Amino acid sequence: FYLFFFVFSLEAVLMSGMRMLIITIVFVGLLGFCLAEQPYTVQNEALEPFKGLSETCVDMSNLKTVGRQRFVNGSILILQDLDSDNYKFQVELFSSPQGDGQYKRLPMGVPMTRVCDGFKDLYTKIIQPSLKQGENTNFPFIPDEGLCPLPAGEYYIKTVEFDTDTWPNQVPRGVLKAVLTFFKNDVSVGGTVMKMKIEDRQ
Repeated sequence: FYLFFFVFSLEAVLMSGMRMLIITIVFVGLLGFCLAEQPYTVQNEALEPFKGLSETCVDMSNLKTVGRQRFVNGSILILQDLDSDNYKFQVELFSSPQGDGQYKRLPMGVPMTRVCDGFKDLYTKIIQPSLKQGENTNFPFIPDEGLCPLPAGEYYIKTVEFDTDTWPNQVPRGVLKAVLTFFKNDVSVGGTVMKMKIEDRQ
């Protein structure tokens, strides 16, 4: 999804497209449920928040999966203003095609990225269009020019419905594990492990 990747080769273009697709699935798994009829379904299997190594600045321990469709509800606690000088995040992706706990790391993901840049490039395009301030979140609106720092606070999440009509059909099946980690000065300060089951629609 970073524009400069597109100038190198067709392979880079394809990889960027798959990366955006899978990161979109990760955010959908974290925040909500898909509206459109695709040939696959995405369901939350597990949500495993973890603390930081020496301090926790992003606490996701209040996020829970609820209901038969295992929506994610709860709140995220940001304990410090997140600026791009000190804070970054990354997403590592792993796939278990058989769902047997044997995971292989995928070549796509989000490398360590400055928080404000990442939210400007990803959050505003993937998640924000589906959010309604005061209804399913109280997270601040991020304009096109970005918002930095991301202010400290407790932000709630309620069920969000995403229209996946424009998604490609070629999504890897099995269990997808995403490890979302936030960093302060390159040291982990919290995050979560998300596991999602992707199956052919019956």
